Amino acid sequence: MATSKRQTVKSMLRQSYEARVKPRIRMEATPSSILDEAKEIIYGDREKTYGAPDKNLKMIGDLWTAYKGVGFSAEDVCQMMILLKVARLANDPKHRDSQIDLCGYAALMERIQK
Repeated sequence: MATSKRQTVKSMLRQSYEARVKPRIRMEATPSSILDEAKEIIYGDREKTYGAPDKNLKMIGDLWTAYKGVGFSAEDVCQMMILLKVARLANDPKHRDSQIDLCGYAALMERIQK
């Protein structure tokens, strides 16, 4: 009889777990890759907010040129921003936002080169 009660309790606990936890696990979105997230950002909100990347990056380059007196192209801006992200990742290599941003700037550079 004691074995039967233990099995019943185990069965109840399993059912309770499955009823409470499994639906939440199934409902959670699967994590996207950093490349997917970078693509979503550069083709989504950022472009809506800052405009076409070629124009925005050129404006940044022009401002940096005026400030430093050295020419900066849109590609230079992407490369400099990638270097900034590399420097930040040196402190925390697993920082997801910096990884995403680094991929985003590399993708932007490809976009403006087309």
